[in-house]
Amino acid sequence: MSRNIPSKNRSLARGIALVVVIASAGGLSFGFAKALRDSVKWRRMSERAVVNPTFEARDPAGGERIFEFSLEDRQGRPIRLSQFRGADVLVVNIWSTGCPACERELPSLAEMDRRLASLGRVALLTISIDTAFDDVAHLFPNGTDLRILFDPDQKVTRGAFGTTLYPETFILDRERRVRARFDGERAWHTREMLDYIASFLPD
Repeated sequence: MSRNIPSKNRSLARGIALVVVIASAGGLSFGFAKALRDSVKWRRMSERAVVNPTFEARDPAGGERIFEFSLEDRQGRPIRLSQFRGADVLVVNIWSTGCPACERELPSLAEMDRRLASLGRVALLTISIDTAFDDVAHLFPNGTDLRILFDPDQKVTRGAFGTTLYPETFILDRERRVRARFDGERAWHTREMLDYIASFLPD
């Protein structure tokens, strides 16, 4: 049996329904906007989080000094630490094949190396504990400009830097004192990381 609903009641019902729809849409919009803000905030926080060093010495006196050493490059030529004297900041990344985290961050390191050119006075040096470039070449099917030295005896990685787990990355100042150390992989190519590295440049 159908009933006739007074027009006044129908108008009231429509009004209530419209309010509910608007409120729901507003809630959805607010929820979406909040989710978007949270997403942006999370991304920014995560980018800052990956910069967070394991060790930092803002006072140069607090960092241990790395003294002269020599390791062979991919052509078997001896390369000395003092050959980088033109760099006011030296980033040293220590890695090994068979280390998933090391392999994951290589593309980020390569991109950072390209972007470091804009900073001037900063250089990246990677040290692998593998024997020679033939051992790591499969990781660079398209070649690489990364500067890689090899330390199979770990006389530098373990002896000078005290590294036994990989990857580990050090920021050295002009006096080659350790100003920061990063245990584990990082997003090296981010603007936050580049700004952090640049903060160790002398005035």
